[in-house]
Amino acid sequence: MLVSRNPALLAVAPLGGIGLAFAARRPLFAALIMVVIEVSNASGVLGPRGIPLFQASMLLGLLAVVFALRDPQARHRLNGWTAICAGLLAIYLATQVVAMIGTVDMAASIEGMYRTVIDCVFIMLLVLLIQMTARPWAVAAAIVIPMAVLSVLTVVNEVVYGGGATFGGFSTVTKASGELVTTLRYGGPTPDSNFWGRHLVMGLGFASALVVRARRSGQRSGLAFWALNLACLLAGTYLTQSRGTFLTAGIAFAVWIMCAGPKFRRRSLLYSPLALGVFAVPGIGNRLLLAVKDLSEASVSYTVDPSVLSRLAAQQEAWMMFEERPYFGFGPATFAGQVTDFAGRVPVAVRTPAGATHNLYAELAAESGITGLLGWAVMIVGFLTVAALGMAQDPDSRERVMAAAAIAAIVAWSFASIALHLSYFRTFGVVLALAAAVSPWPISGETVRTFVRGVGGWVAAAVLGATAFVITLSAMSSPAFSATQRMTLMPVGPEDGWYAYALDIRSRIEFLPTFATFMADPGSPVTIGADPVRGILKFTTTAESADDARDAIQRAVAHADNTLTITIGYQQYSLQRVGSMSIMPAHQRPPLATLRAGGVAFGATLVSGLVLSRVAARRRARGPHARRSAGVESVGVELASA
Repeated sequence: MLVSRNPALLAVAPLGGIGLAFAARRPLFAALIMVVIEVSNASGVLGPRGIPLFQASMLLGLLAVVFALRDPQARHRLNGWTAICAGLLAIYLATQVVAMIGTVDMAASIEGMYRTVIDCVFIMLLVLLIQMTARPWAVAAAIVIPMAVLSVLTVVNEVVYGGGATFGGFSTVTKASGELVTTLRYGGPTPDSNFWGRHLVMGLGFASALVVRARRSGQRSGLAFWALNLACLLAGTYLTQSRGTFLTAGIAFAVWIMCAGPKFRRRSLLYSPLALGVFAVPGIGNRLLLAVKDLSEASVSYTVDPSVLSRLAAQQEAWMMFEERPYFGFGPATFAGQVTDFAGRVPVAVRTPAGATHNLYAELAAESGITGLLGWAVMIVGFLTVAALGMAQDPDSRERVMAAAAIAAIVAWSFASIALHLSYFRTFGVVLALAAAVSPWPISGETVRTFVRGVGGWVAAAVLGATAFVITLSAMSSPAFSATQRMTLMPVGPEDGWYAYALDIRSRIEFLPTFATFMADPGSPVTIGADPVRGILKFTTTAESADDARDAIQRAVAHADNTLTITIGYQQYSLQRVGSMSIMPAHQRPPLATLRAGGVAFGATLVSGLVLSRVAARRRARGPHARRSAGVESVGVELASA
């Protein structure tokens, strides 16, 4: 397990063995080492150099658990949450095993399952160690400090070295540049700034909790230290220049504030105007608006950020795989092998298809179907419930901000995974393990019942919000027909050497977008989308009737043909149809209709949820234990609203 290809390690192997034995007898020290290694991705950075850091970390965890179990006091700290966490991980693994039965590539699935099992064992070791040591604040510090240090390295790299230093691989500059970026994009210890950003947003809530703890204890030096760490995390977040990271950072803060308590929510209202100023920071607001524009114009591929286009194509491939095998998928870790079969069948085409889905949920759907999605949902909701019940059991506990941080980290990571596939699972597992450690045991039956009622009220509010969304969107929609005609450009003239060159319109990536631009009629509702990968010009429109849609397409094609002739003459290219026109029923909506309906749904959910929670609180106030139950109800409501 600890075999290395690096001969130099043989000289320090005895010292490493001594250090391993020393740390294994100190469970807290062992847990902190394991957390730091995962948060900093030290195993990923040093592994290619022949240093088996993860294997050593895994062995350290196993030995530390064995030694800790010999201590009666440590064993006594294990409780029902330990078994529940093990059960949640087992459910996820079981669904992956079921999906593997019908896999299309057994070798790839076995390799993927091996990694998944190892990761889950690692997470369970951390659950045991953190519970037996009962020092969750130390673990939170072990999450925040390495992230802050690595963020400082990215700042130094940007300001001093202009991105020229890697600091041993812990401050990498990613290859993807992106549009409207204001700095280089830093991936920290990972090769992708988006994954590093997903790490950082998990640390924001814990840094905030540590700031609150230091302030409550009256430690000015501690307050300054943790505030500085939080500032470093924010700087590192900015230097990722990742739009998804910016959004999920806001989500992390919002969820933490909602769960931390009424006092924090009141203060957040006072500072909310300052939060809006974040959108004025160069590289944040303008890039987020550009992302919305790109997503709405994905069919016009030549105007879209290539990174957005690649993600859309990969996700379309994954969902098409899900449609073909909806129950058990194609098998764990099989997406990369199926890309070539699906890349040419999705609407969005890219020259080099991605080997990953760039969407965790699309990945689960494609590889393990509904079974895998349910297994993942049970695991995530289960860990969220563990932390939430801990808050509900003692709403006034000083540990509440820590539980809120764990919930915020899980929610933010889950939102970030809408645009990222499953990777660095063990780092996420650190947060899952910490969520169980901050919850007291046992949980009273009254707490569970009251919490369920509180969450049920917000679930009902969410149903009302969804109904409002559907009704609003339907009211703004009208029946229509969408027509599409695919065209291409064919060279005119004798089939000589020039003809062969002219026929190659796909390798010259600017060719079709240029023609699509000048052939478009500004006064026509028809859009011309260029697909340089497939060599296609797609004429698309939506009208109230099928005849109107068909006529609009025919007029647009005629206008494009005339414009082509006027511009380049008769002897170069001509428009040729590719297949027949497609006319399908559709819905016609005004601009931003979905966004407006979403706003109505959010407002309906918020108002109805607050009303239901207030009614429930008044009913609880009439019975015994009114004060305590109202507090528990409030926590259930706060968590569900977050």
